[in-house]
Amino acid sequence: MEEMKKVLQGIVEKFNNKDDPRKEKIKDLSRIIIIRFTDDGTYHMKLENATLGDVQEGEVEGDIAVETTTTLFRKILNKEEDAFTAYITKKIKIKAKLMDKLLLADLLK
Repeated sequence: MEEMKKVLQGIVEKFNNKDDPRKEKIKDLSRIIIIRFTDDGTYHMKLENATLGDVQEGEVEGDIAVETTTTLFRKILNKEEDAFTAYITKKIKIKAKLMDKLLLADLLK
């Protein structure tokens, strides 16, 4: 379980350190993002002021929920699998408002 938390924390740090003009679009948003790994556990983080908070363990109420396996998540990170294709084929589930999904997709490009 600790391993995936470290992977997610690395993503948070990379996001926070990235100088990206698209962050201007989300500076006024406040969202709780939940990542559920069906084979590992559940983690969450808060997006506020275009910055992600530290990764926490456990289930909470959230605005954006992503569910997948650790294997698929790693493949997406390593660009061995396309996130959009995984979503269309239901290998990854994302529960969020349409605008949140679009913003998430844009920021993760």
